[in-house]
Amino acid sequence: MKTYNKYMKRIAKMVPAIGAAALMLTTNSCERRELYVYQDYFKQVELQIDWRHYDRDKVKYPHTPDPSGMTVWFYPTDGRKADHYTTSEVTRYETYLSQGTYEALVIDYSPEEYFKQEFIGMDYANTAKVQSTPAAYQSLEDEPLYGADAFSKALMKKEANGFWTVYNQPEKMASDTTMLNVLTGKYDHYIPYEERDTYQATLTKQVFKMDPLIIPWQMRIRIPIKGIYYLYETKATVAGLADGYFLAEDHTSDDPCLIEADDWEVYVTDTLDVDADRIIGGTGYIAKTFDTWGLRNSLWAKYDQLKNRQKWALEMAPPPFFIEAPQNELRVNIAIKLRDRKTVKYFHIDCGNLVQVFGNEYALSVDLRDVLKGDDIPTLPYVDAVNGMDFGGVVIPWKDGKKVDVDF
Repeated sequence: MKTYNKYMKRIAKMVPAIGAAALMLTTNSCERRELYVYQDYFKQVELQIDWRHYDRDKVKYPHTPDPSGMTVWFYPTDGRKADHYTTSEVTRYETYLSQGTYEALVIDYSPEEYFKQEFIGMDYANTAKVQSTPAAYQSLEDEPLYGADAFSKALMKKEANGFWTVYNQPEKMASDTTMLNVLTGKYDHYIPYEERDTYQATLTKQVFKMDPLIIPWQMRIRIPIKGIYYLYETKATVAGLADGYFLAEDHTSDDPCLIEADDWEVYVTDTLDVDADRIIGGTGYIAKTFDTWGLRNSLWAKYDQLKNRQKWALEMAPPPFFIEAPQNELRVNIAIKLRDRKTVKYFHIDCGNLVQVFGNEYALSVDLRDVLKGDDIPTLPYVDAVNGMDFGGVVIPWKDGKKVDVDF
């Protein structure tokens, strides 16, 4: 008990000293500072998308609706994989990106919603490609149409089973790209906590505008025919067009494909008396319009740029002009079944030098009506009709013998 009282007296004597020491520490400490935080290392990016050219006729008919969805990719230029987002918001999109330089890519809808084309290499900008998918495999029995005679050179790969591959025509789709030069930042940029306000207030926002444009071209081919009254059905393929499009780099592929083009229109331009001349049997032409990615990039590198076409659409398209391509780089292979329903005539026409561009229509044209002369014009021989039918094809005649205006 005595020992306890002894210690308590000593502690009581020490209390004033402890209080004095605490007071000295309080009054003589360093200057009081606010709490500081790091400036965030991200930038806010907003894409503004204008779909005025989403449809080929949208400029003429502004009521054409925008797509109901889109997919956006952000490609870092430092080699990292892309991030992509699919959204139902189609006029604007916001996200946050770390420092660096990016390329942005937008397409309507999502890759999974397309059935006649596939999207490959989408993780990186230099490999992002949309490519037609195979439509059919043609057997060696069709070699006169699809085989050795169908090409000016070995353009296509033959499948291991000995079949030639025919690819789908591309579906309508729109796309655009833009470079995002995002500002750099540093981790040693401090902000007083009281001045920080909100997280968004510390971010630098950049706005980028995109004008998606329809990528596939419409191509129209017109071929004169002698003996057109003996025609029953036309099948054809077009060899040498690009098999796809590099989306982020805005140019077509250099890999060719074989596109099927059936159900040709038939136009009769001159009706002759069958008794007077049964060999000719009328003259006219066949025509087909189909979608294509366009010529291979090496054949029209200076024309086939999406930015060029956007400039044409937003400003003024140039007058129609011919692509400077070799004649044998594009071939139309025609198989015409005659009105006896069994005779088939094959024709192979090289026309790479006759591809004409109509920038304001996003269209390509190959018109052979005034080019082919004499024996170069496909000529159909006389055959008897089935069941007395004079003609088996669907004919679109010229009215009153006058020229009919056809788009592009």
